[in-house]
Amino acid sequence: MSAPPAQPHAQNSAGAAAKAAGSQLLIDRLLPTFDVAVVHADVFRAAPAQCYLAASELDLFQTPLIRTLIDIRGLPQRVASTLRGRGTTTTFEASRRTFRLKDMVDLGWISLGDTPGVEMVLGQVSRPWKGVAVSTHAPTTPEQFANFDEPGFAKIATSLRIDPYGNDSSILTMETRVAITDDSSRRRFRRYWLVIGPFSSLIRRMALRLLATELRRSTPGRPHDGGAG
Repeated sequence: MSAPPAQPHAQNSAGAAAKAAGSQLLIDRLLPTFDVAVVHADVFRAAPAQCYLAASELDLFQTPLIRTLIDIRGLPQRVASTLRGRGTTTTFEASRRTFRLKDMVDLGWISLGDTPGVEMVLGQVSRPWKGVAVSTHAPTTPEQFANFDEPGFAKIATSLRIDPYGNDSSILTMETRVAITDDSSRRRFRRYWLVIGPFSSLIRRMALRLLATELRRSTPGRPHDGGAG
């Protein structure tokens, strides 16, 4: 299931589930107010530890279509960089063979926190509507990220969370929040997201289906829900 963009302070399905379980989401502490939130969640018939490990190691490049969609999603930045005379790719971009959560650190993201086996949060301060990856004073710690307010940027946090469901199943929730630091940038981001948002949501839905396939392979003969998006 997916949730539409939410306004600041709006409660989403992931937050509701966590509060019902008596726990606080890490992402709530790191980015409590935001302009856009996109949430995808599903139930998988796998123990939480197994589900978390499979999700954190999931390589999206196993599916050629997902790789194509990721390339399309990054097209505005590459075009802007080319127009500014910075159209070269980094060694990592040119040679990368996998796209897992931990690979995102090599793409300008930072680890904002994790609860082993339960939740991890990655963050980035960037101008996704332009070819500028990060601020000149880009945060390198969770505290710097939470306090960052330099105009002209988007603060982006993305999280993976696993909650137990019944005796041997798990609820996996993927959430991305975006907080814009000024009104002018907010207008630019809205135009950017109007084009890129559908691709981003499709990638997440396909990732859930891919995860369901991976879990079926790891426990043959056992049915698995999930992957419906």
